[in-house]
Amino acid sequence: MPDSRRFLWNSSEPRPDTDSWTLSACLLALIVSSEYKFRIREQDQSVAGNPDLFVLLEIAVYALVAAWLFLRFRPTPRLRTAHWTTLATYGYVASLCLSTAYTPYPEMALVRSWQMVVLLALTRAVVRHTGRPTMHRFAHAYCVLVTASVVFGVLVPFPRRESQPDRFTWLYLHPVTAGQFLAIAVVVLLAYLLGSRHGHGGARWPFPVYLGMLLVCAGGLMATNTRGAAFGAALGSLAALWIRWRGARRVEIAAFLSVGMLAVFLLAAPAIVAFFTRGHSTTRLLTLNSRTELWGYALEEFATRPLYGHGQSATRGLFLDEIGLGGGHNAVVNLLVNSGLVGLAAWSALVVGIFVNTARSARSSPGSHPERILVHSLLIGMLANSMFAESLGAPTNVAAVWLFVLAAWAEMLRFPGDGRGTGERTGRTSPPVRRRLPVGSPVRAGRGGA
Repeated sequence: MPDSRRFLWNSSEPRPDTDSWTLSACLLALIVSSEYKFRIREQDQSVAGNPDLFVLLEIAVYALVAAWLFLRFRPTPRLRTAHWTTLATYGYVASLCLSTAYTPYPEMALVRSWQMVVLLALTRAVVRHTGRPTMHRFAHAYCVLVTASVVFGVLVPFPRRESQPDRFTWLYLHPVTAGQFLAIAVVVLLAYLLGSRHGHGGARWPFPVYLGMLLVCAGGLMATNTRGAAFGAALGSLAALWIRWRGARRVEIAAFLSVGMLAVFLLAAPAIVAFFTRGHSTTRLLTLNSRTELWGYALEEFATRPLYGHGQSATRGLFLDEIGLGGGHNAVVNLLVNSGLVGLAAWSALVVGIFVNTARSARSSPGSHPERILVHSLLIGMLANSMFAESLGAPTNVAAVWLFVLAAWAEMLRFPGDGRGTGERTGRTSPPVRRRLPVGSPVRAGRGGA
């Protein structure tokens, strides 16, 4: 008998499968337009507010996504009860928008704030109108994109920067950015690899496919020689392995990994030391490649305006003028200087909310353990990398997109099923109330006859 629900579909409502694919493609489009560089542009050109053709194309991509969201999902004026993690997401974006009022670089800050509003609207549309399958489609598409980028970078090498001639990348991405892409892909692929043998957790492809992509991305990560990204990928991978197993099995895995890492270090100690030193002197290594000097100056700037900061994108120019480095090179430092304690508080609440929502999903969604592995381990890995790169605490980059994706994913994990159509509810749905029919009811008589 055909399902009658197929013929009762309201044409004005979104079709989950079509919208799911489109929303995941939009998330990927934001990453590519913001991060993939087809030319080398000096940092002072960005803060000066001088857009070129590729900047205009990036803005056009965000505008197309915003127009599609508005036409496809008309915003409703109804007020909804939102979870505090959702409020933290709105608060973080609001702090970015507020800081554009007093930033020394208003053109760049306005564009970045508007782009973060589009990203927020996009992830909220995923929560309200599709579900967790959209997140899995996006994660798989992201891993395919990064794997293909590594292959492209090997086959079609672009001219390298003079300061980094031996570090792998593709197109004109900075090796630090390429390393961040690859670190995220490594942790995501490992999470799917751990769940692929059990046929759940969103793992859609055979085990060898995930393994092959993981080897390509891990090799590319090592070739970028990005120490912070490698540290983040290692810590995220260890977290995935630790969360995956429990009890005595966890102790066995920890012992095996300890012995394995010790053996690898003893066999490849010179290569490991060369990877982390990169030929720098001891003095330069002790300053974390001049980062400690930058952080000291950043704390001085923070002390002058601790509550609201100097405005969004201020670190791109303040540090560039003083010591020749753009950005805070640390997520917390970047937030303190740009948005002050207000921005840091909203960002911290968002990060804590992702951990809390994902942990609580163990009761509401018992079958979501593989997804909890992915969310927790990836966030741990990105936080580890954020000690040396500001991307997680800066707008409009691959880490910012993944932060909002993880926030939406954690919210959907709080509800049973696939999270479809959860909106912004805060409680569980009650089971339908069954009414007892009178003895002489024809419906009851019909049931007995059946």
